[in-house]
Amino acid sequence: MSKKTFSELRDSILLNFGENKKTINQIASETGINWKTVERHLTYLMGKKLVVEVFNSPYVRIFALSEVGLQYTRGLKNE
Repeated sequence: MSKKTFSELRDSILLNFGENKKTINQIASETGINWKTVERHLTYLMGKKLVVEVFNSPYVRIFALSEVGLQYTRGLKNE
């Protein structure tokens, strides 16, 4: 089995959102990517302004696509 590239992992995470807000664990279980990897890539995607954190507590963090992220995922879906 070949490993996915960072780009492929990030695209999988972004496409998983749809129009919904999601926790790290939801993304991890739905994409099959471990939660620590998801968390690290979400940090990167927040830096690129593709994802925003909409809620943060000691127990849960919730993320959503930004407007830029929505446009980016529309482009991915059209490929």
